[in-house]
Amino acid sequence: MLSRGGAGSAQAFWPILQTIDSALRAGDRATATRLSCEALDAGHVHPVLLHLRAIRKKQNGLAESAFADIQRALQIAPQSPDLLAEAADSLNAAGEYQRAVVLADAALAIDPRHADAWHRKGYAHHMRTELESAVAAFCQAVRFDPRLADAHARLANIAAGQGNLSDARSFAARALAIEPNNSIAVLACVAADLAEERLEEARRRLDTVLSDPAALPPIRAAATSQAGDVCDALGLTDEAFDAYRSAGELWKSYYAPQVRKSGPDPIAVRYGPVVAALQALHRGLSQ
Repeated sequence: MLSRGGAGSAQAFWPILQTIDSALRAGDRATATRLSCEALDAGHVHPVLLHLRAIRKKQNGLAESAFADIQRALQIAPQSPDLLAEAADSLNAAGEYQRAVVLADAALAIDPRHADAWHRKGYAHHMRTELESAVAAFCQAVRFDPRLADAHARLANIAAGQGNLSDARSFAARALAIEPNNSIAVLACVAADLAEERLEEARRRLDTVLSDPAALPPIRAAATSQAGDVCDALGLTDEAFDAYRSAGELWKSYYAPQVRKSGPDPIAVRYGPVVAALQALHRGLSQ
């Protein structure tokens, strides 16, 4: 899983890499990440260490700092599909969906069976409402890693939006078998329930999402809007109006702070040349 050759891979450092490798093989990512952070703090540098620290930073909401670690790792290992896929994920988090597709495609040019790269490519296409490309990518993601609950859930979401209710329920069931509280899958089921006028079932599902304190604002807004649809179908006009108004306020409070009034996108300015260089590099490798 780890290899010699990265900066800082001197003989004294090799046992640390072996310990981290053993932790990863045992599924103990927490220990591997802790050891990686300690090694980096001690002055050692290796792409795997940077990758693991970047994942921790991203989980803690430090997307820009995480991308900086991935950028540094890619300078050491520019043909790593894992790092390219991780960079694509960071750009997705920053809303840089087209650039995320570039990096996911670069990863897939190296490893066409890389499930995470397909997943991140699908996510970027989904956010750009390029649904045909999103479905193709998500299907490849679950082909190579059937345990990717989010990919199944997003396939369910797309199918529900297109009125393919049987597919929506099927994909949602697969997602929920892996991740029972997957909100995207639950909301896809709610959409199918609404279309089939199973209003009580829809209301029950929505209660599980809306009562979850960890539900993110976009999920809560979508669920609240669907609750409005349930009320509307039941003839509860005032309740439906209140739900739609609340959903609109949730969307506004989430997206308005992220809209830049003027000036260039700082992430595009800072990382655009890096992405362009990687694109050129992998164009050259494919020729």
